[in-house]
Order: sequence, then C-alpha cells, then structure tokens
Amino acid sequence: MLIFDENSYPIIIDNVNAPIIATHMWVFDFTIMDFTLSPLQVIEETICPGIEIEIFGYRFVIPSHWNILIYDKETSQLDLAEAKEVLGMEFTAFIYGPKKGSHTGATIITTNYYPEYKHVAPSLNKFQMLCHPVSADSWINISPSDSYNKYLKNIIVSDIIGT
Repeated sequence: MLIFDENSYPIIIDNVNAPIIATHMWVFDFTIMDFTLSPLQVIEETICPGIEIEIFGYRFVIPSHWNILIYDKETSQLDLAEAKEVLGMEFTAFIYGPKKGSHTGATIITTNYYPEYKHVAPSLNKFQMLCHPVSADSWINISPSDSYNKYLKNIIVSDIIGT
C-alpha cells in the first residue's frame, strides 16, 4: 500500500519487517473533519480478497472490504462505497492532495479481482481514512471502517475543504 508521509511524498509500504523512514502519514480525520498528519505506529499484514483499482492510469490493489470515499459531482454529497461494490459500476472517487487548493473527481475503474492477496497497510483508527496516493500530488481516501452513518451522513464537499 502507499501513503503520503509527513513531507507529502508517496511512500510504498509492502513489508511489515522493512524499516520505514516516515514517522507520520496523511489521513482524513472524521473527528475534526479535516486532513491531518497522524503518527505511523503500526503496520499490519492481512491476507484477504483484493480489488485492483485504476485511477488516473495508476493501478493498485486494496482489500475488497475496505471503503472508498466517493462523491456526487452534481450535489457534492460525500459517501462511502466498499471496494467490492465498485466492480462493474461507475463511481467517482473524491480526489484531493496535500498541496491542492481544490478537489477533483475521477472515475474508479476496477481492473482485477484477487481471491487471495497479501495486503500491507498502516493501522488506522475507526475515525480515520488513509490518504492513498493516486499521483505524485493527489490521493483518494480508503479505510477498513464504514463510518458513513456516524460521520459522513449529510456531509458535502464544502463541509470538509471549504470550497
């Protein structure tokens, strides 16, 4: 998996035993409804089904049960979709970044399904979504927790980035 470190550089995390230079990672924190740096304390490895996603021509695999932050371009309403729900459907990922002044959207394209895949990712709290790079300066938000009802219900884009 990829993260943006405290210097806003994409970092690959693919082994629980490899040293990681980064001390913090970018997350979306629901408790403050903002993007922030969070300490990178624990790396987890899980083996479960994976969905290969393509955004901006970049492909990566996430656990099929993880959630992706999506939004409606017409209403700016935010929502979550499980990775396995986007198979064969058209969803727009919410795209933002550490140095961006405004958000964009990109169609999520699923390109493969893996019944068993080794995922290595930082441990997240239930109120956090990982900022996963999709380019050198853009991210999508993904999380193992479904926090829609508790945090995102009736939230629109301007509630979190003020645009």
